[in-house]
Amino acid sequence: MKRMLKFSPILAPLALALSTTASAGPLGLTGPQDFIVRVGGYYISAGDDEVSFVDDTFLSGDAFRSNVDPGSEWGWYMNLEWKPVEHWGIELGYMDGDNHTSSHADSFFLQDLEGVEYRDVTRFDADISTLSLKFYPLDDTCMVQPYIGGGISYTDFSTGSLNRLVRDDLAEFDRRGDFDMGSSWGYTWQMGMDFNFGRESSWLVNVAAVYTRADTDMRLRRLDDAPPPPAVERVLESYSGDYIYDPWMFNLSVGYKFSF
Repeated sequence: MKRMLKFSPILAPLALALSTTASAGPLGLTGPQDFIVRVGGYYISAGDDEVSFVDDTFLSGDAFRSNVDPGSEWGWYMNLEWKPVEHWGIELGYMDGDNHTSSHADSFFLQDLEGVEYRDVTRFDADISTLSLKFYPLDDTCMVQPYIGGGISYTDFSTGSLNRLVRDDLAEFDRRGDFDMGSSWGYTWQMGMDFNFGRESSWLVNVAAVYTRADTDMRLRRLDDAPPPPAVERVLESYSGDYIYDPWMFNLSVGYKFSF
């Protein structure tokens, strides 16, 4: 159920479109409609971004720029596509994120730990949902079906934390830190190809390259590990900045076609 809730921002308009088409028939569709389900894995490579961090607490007035460079990861994905007419499809996709690691904020954020450097300061994952309109230039009888598409994306940065070594070193100074990112709407585009096992077969293999872009807020905080009563967190440092997350995903999946 928790996973399905991540689809909700883009599932509602798709459900409305499906129900409208079924009830009113605005496209004049009279025959069975084709659907495709694809499940597979992907390799995700996110680009780096120069983030301008500002002091949220206004205690020091410091500001700095840091290079955020997430590591590449593997993950799994699935999508459901509806083809109401020949050459066109509407696809709802979900990509389950794995942990990215990132670096280069230590010299600014960990001011108590002079001379200490870390390869990875933060960890986060990104779950991506997409809604795309796709165009197939070839006839439906062709066993190879290339396509291009584009649409909207919703990226949920569901978990985020500081690296364990960073947390351990902060604890030695009676300090702790946290890291979080907000969710974001963006856009997506893709190109790919379905390889059908035969003209009468319902099975296919899909390869695709998908690009998404999201603009979110990234925040780093350093806290006193022993807040005074009444348990109010004492923020020693807090920095935030706008981060552009724009990964490429290279997908390989198996699909199944069916009709209603």
